[in-house]
Amino acid sequence: MTNSKGWIFAAGVVALALSLYLWFSGSDQAAIFVGLWVPSLWILADLVDQAETAAA
Repeated sequence: MTNSKGWIFAAGVVALALSLYLWFSGSDQAAIFVGLWVPSLWILADLVDQAETAAA
């Protein structure tokens, strides 16, 4: 895993944790909104990894 991919993947994990926190604290709509970031960030991490692999 490249460094860029790792940071973006970690941001997805943080977004997941934040979403769970919001959900269990009663902010359902905010939790769903933040939860939608997770797959987007993980897809971005994969695209960055593919681009870095192709450039190498």
